[in-house]
Amino acid sequence: MSETLAQPKSGDLRPRRGEEILAIRGLRTQFGSTVIHDNLDFSVQAGEVMGVVGGSGTGKSVLIRTIIGLNKARAGRIVVFGQDLAALSPARRRALQSRWGVLFQDGALFSSLTVAQNIEVPMKEHSDLPPALRRELIEVKVAMVGLPPDAAHKYPAELSGGMRKRAGLARALALDADILFLDE
Repeated sequence: MSETLAQPKSGDLRPRRGEEILAIRGLRTQFGSTVIHDNLDFSVQAGEVMGVVGGSGTGKSVLIRTIIGLNKARAGRIVVFGQDLAALSPARRRALQSRWGVLFQDGALFSSLTVAQNIEVPMKEHSDLPPALRRELIEVKVAMVGLPPDAAHKYPAELSGGMRKRAGLARALALDADILFLDE
C-alpha cells in the first residue's frame, strides 16, 4: 500500500482546512528497555483539534517532545507540513519549528526573564520583527490569554500557577503558529 503525505503548496504558507499537517507513522519511543510508544500511527489535519488522553506516565508528554524534536524516535517517521523531520537540515528544521507553538507542563517559563521577555523569545529566535512591533504583539498576546497588562513586567515567581500557564500560552501563541501543542 502506497502512502502519500501532503506537500505544502508552492508559495502558500498557511495550511488549508483539511490538509494533512502532521503524520506519525510507525513511531517507536523508548528509554533504555522501557518502550513508551510502539508502532504508533496517526495524522492531524489543518483545523482539527486532537486530544491525547491517558493516565500519568503513559507517554503524552514524551509524544509531544518527540514530535518537536526534543526526544529522538527509535523508529518511524514524523512528517510535518509534508516534510520528514529526520531528513531536514538544521536550518530547514529551525524554519519549520517557527510554524508551531508549544505550551509545556506548568508553563516552563524562563525564571530569569519577565513574562514579556518570555513571550518575546520565539519572536527573536524565529522572526526579524522590529522591537516596537514585538512590544505591541506582546501586549496583544498578554491580553489574548486574559492576563492583566502589568503581568508582562513580572517574573514567573511573582505569578500564580494559573497566571504562569497563561503566560506560557501567550509565548506559545507568539508567532501565530499553524500547530499548537498543549502539554497540560
